[in-house]
Amino acid sequence: MIRLSVNTLLNFHPKAILAAIVLAMTLLGGTAWGALSLVDYVNTLDRAERGSRQAAAFLEGHADAVLDGGAAALARVADRLEEGGFASLPDKVPSEALVASRFGVLSILDADGRTVFGPSIEPDSGPASLLQGAGGVVELLHGQVDGRDSILMVRRISGHGGIPEGAVLLALPSSSLHTVLDVFSDGRHSVAGLFRLDGTRLAGIGGSGKGGTGIGPLPTLEPGVESGERDWTVGGEGVVIGLKRMRDFPAVAAVALPRAVVLEPWSSRLQHGFMMVGVSVVALFGLAALGWTSLRREAAARDALRDANARLEQRVEERTADLRSLNQKLVRALAEKERANQAKARFLSAANHDLRQPFQALRLFHHLLMERLKESRERSIAEKMGEALDSGEKLLHALLEVATLDAGVVRPNIAEVSIATVLDGVAAEFRGLAADKRLDLRVRGCAAMVRTDATLLTRMLGDLLRNAIAYTPAGGVVVGCRRRGQWLRIEVWDTGPGIAAEHLDAIFEDFVQLGNPERDRRRGLGLGLPKVRRKAALLGHAVEVRSRPGQGSVFSVMVPLAASESRTDAAVPAPAGRAENPAARLILIVEDDPVQSAGMQLLLESWGHDVLVAADGPAALAMLRAAPRCPDVILSDFRLPGPLTGAETVTRAAEQEGRPIPGIILTGDTGPERIREAVAAGCRLLHKPVTPDVLRDALNALGAEPVPARQSQSSAA
Repeated sequence: MIRLSVNTLLNFHPKAILAAIVLAMTLLGGTAWGALSLVDYVNTLDRAERGSRQAAAFLEGHADAVLDGGAAALARVADRLEEGGFASLPDKVPSEALVASRFGVLSILDADGRTVFGPSIEPDSGPASLLQGAGGVVELLHGQVDGRDSILMVRRISGHGGIPEGAVLLALPSSSLHTVLDVFSDGRHSVAGLFRLDGTRLAGIGGSGKGGTGIGPLPTLEPGVESGERDWTVGGEGVVIGLKRMRDFPAVAAVALPRAVVLEPWSSRLQHGFMMVGVSVVALFGLAALGWTSLRREAAARDALRDANARLEQRVEERTADLRSLNQKLVRALAEKERANQAKARFLSAANHDLRQPFQALRLFHHLLMERLKESRERSIAEKMGEALDSGEKLLHALLEVATLDAGVVRPNIAEVSIATVLDGVAAEFRGLAADKRLDLRVRGCAAMVRTDATLLTRMLGDLLRNAIAYTPAGGVVVGCRRRGQWLRIEVWDTGPGIAAEHLDAIFEDFVQLGNPERDRRRGLGLGLPKVRRKAALLGHAVEVRSRPGQGSVFSVMVPLAASESRTDAAVPAPAGRAENPAARLILIVEDDPVQSAGMQLLLESWGHDVLVAADGPAALAMLRAAPRCPDVILSDFRLPGPLTGAETVTRAAEQEGRPIPGIILTGDTGPERIREAVAAGCRLLHKPVTPDVLRDALNALGAEPVPARQSQSSAA
């Protein structure tokens, strides 16, 4: 036995496979159609045979009802004659003959065949047949009575010793069966009637043979038995015939349909089938032609794709070589950049020292000069020189600070800082400046602790306060704090001229000063707010401004609260009796990068925390619904696949749980809008790459109290 594997079949030419499929489908379709047509042919003949047998049974039942009455009357007359002989004919027979006349015409013959009673009746088989045969039984013959077809019921009279003495005939008109025979006169039936056992017709339609009145020899049937034949022939025509032998008479009811009539519906179906097969074959070959054309196109496309792949591989190799060269250049450029950064740091450090030294000497000589000058005119010139020296020092300090911030050499020292200490120091520094302009400087007390760099925050607030005092001609300046979730909002209000909405972004650019087109150095350098923006980005704080022209401006800085402050706002106390390790928390990590999520999970678990991991926002929300308790912290990347960002995921989780959930957002985007979005969601923002120490400090700043487990419905009840 030959077995072909799938790979072997696939190695054949596609066109050969297509031709084999078309040929196989044609052969299978033809075979199936032929088998169905043959089954339909046999079923058609079966149905015709069953119908003919049922029709013959129906005809036999009606004929039996017609003949039974006549047979009874005939038997009474014959019994009278056998008892009294023909001598009793004038006395006993007339009354019985009168009864028999209700069924047909009664006639009595003597032993010589002469009619002694009733009309003369001539059977088709001749007068002699009336006296031939056994006595005591009824025989059925066909004959004419007054020109009408009749069924002759013959009872022979036997005397002593079995010598025939005559016969009694009862002629029943064939029209007595027309009630049923008319049903079969629709032109479709070739034979329908009552026949003798030798096939001679007694009544009905159709038939052939001697005188055209028979259907040929019939099969031997027991009384009351049905039979059917599919291949019967009547007059040279094939018919399907149904037969039933009468129980009490030597006759058979027969109904036949021509095979041509029976098979006419089948022939029609066969013709329609031929048409459908032809159409199907044409459609199949049409599809085969389309498939053939498709294969040719596919082969051409495959060849083109092979050529394209070859060209693509060549281009990939070329691009790979180019990328390798670019990578090497990039490595060298990064190394050069690192060396440049180091050189820049050394330069700034040296410049910061070396440039300040001459100014320090100038300041000393200027002081000595002022002590020795006595005349007012000379002292006025020296004072002008001192003002110029002050402007130069301020410009030098501002430029060096901006350059240092841009160079990335400043490393903030993050710690827990008392905001009251910072505000008191800033207020003490600028209270005199505000008093000189007759401005009311007010600082609202605040006892909050924040996590920031105290020096950088103090400089930021100093720049904002210096800017507010400089641009406020009258009124006052107010410094205050507001809690916003896990953040502290430090605000500086002034009653200055305000800033138009179209200039709110421009004021944070270098050397931009509104209302100072002449660049008067006494009104500043235009670097205060740019320095504030740079320091805020370095610390991860958000700086915002709101202003109404003619009413004043509000500058605000968002600073994260320290751990002791955030615990008060975010932690939920555990139920009584709960004894869990307060350092171990349930943390949900939302990160689509599997390498980063795995590393973060291992780090957190090494610190003793329980960790859940989700790849995007919807998966995180689904995991929260299935978690045994609400997580204590959500640690999420900002940019996630799907419809939700990290900040939106924290917000949705809080809405789903019905309580705030502390969140930490990790991102490599240093734009101020990221900071604002994290602040709006009540989350801390950490810029990648994040060291473990920074992450641990951020977690500690969120507090260490775990969230209680969800209670089941039964316990809640």
